Amino acid sequence: MKTHLRLAPAAAAILASIPAFAAAGQAYLPPQKAVAILVDGAPWSADSPNGRSFKLTLNKDGTGSMRATLFTQSVTWTVKGDAMCLSGTTMAKCLRFQEIPGGLQAWEGDKPDLKISR
Repeated sequence: MKTHLRLAPAAAAILASIPAFAAAGQAYLPPQKAVAILVDGAPWSADSPNGRSFKLTLNKDGTGSMRATLFTQSVTWTVKGDAMCLSGTTMAKCLRFQEIPGGLQAWEGDKPDLKISR
């Protein structure tokens, strides 16, 4: 019995480090707070789950851009319900955000999506 009690904190720490379990234990930011953080006209580094990285710049007027090595595209953003929705030529998704060290972790449904940092 004592061994199980000593292992419980370690097991909890391991589960908390897994994104799906971490999301369950931590509330998402209200979309207005995510907007206040992200929409400042300066580029953010965005890493997608497929390993691609790009620069994401969002402006207060609902516009922005995505710049990768081989392309730049215009994007728009809006708040819909509890999410911030991004739309461009190659992307359309509604994301919820959690604060992480150095930036935000975006979630699309129950899956981690963009990791945004500076």
